[in-house]
Amino acid sequence: MLFKAWKLMGADAPHLIVCGKGPLEDWCTKQSRELNIEMKGYVDSSALGSIISQSDALILPTLLYEGFPMTIVEAFSLGIPVICSDLGNSGSIIDDGVTGWKFRPGSAEKLADAVRKCMNSDKDMSESIKRAYEEKYTPDANYRCLNEIYNIAEKEMQKK
Repeated sequence: MLFKAWKLMGADAPHLIVCGKGPLEDWCTKQSRELNIEMKGYVDSSALGSIISQSDALILPTLLYEGFPMTIVEAFSLGIPVICSDLGNSGSIIDDGVTGWKFRPGSAEKLADAVRKCMNSDKDMSESIKRAYEEKYTPDANYRCLNEIYNIAEKEMQKK
């Protein structure tokens, strides 16, 4: 689907860097030769952070219900918007137009539209993204949230 979106955008498609290994790696490498796509293969975490921090956006075109994709949080920690499928937790993490853009899962056309929105956006989203990260996803924010859950559970137990 990601490669189809790049085909749909044609000469207007931005440079895309694909990181990771998997069973479709050979197919992806062959497809990328005709498109503005660079296949990186396996990338260690420090190099990956550098690639993400220099990017206009991170794309997560998942077709699966992800538990909690850490790649989104990693991008947020760097102030980078995320373009992702509006599916399950992935879609619920993104505030459309504020921390990134969502698209209909499985739709290369809607993914291409979301990429165009990103490319044509004239507002700097990095501050709102970093603010969302600080409020929701830092270790301190998670600690506060967990304590709230424990406090609520304790109050409920005392009622019984």
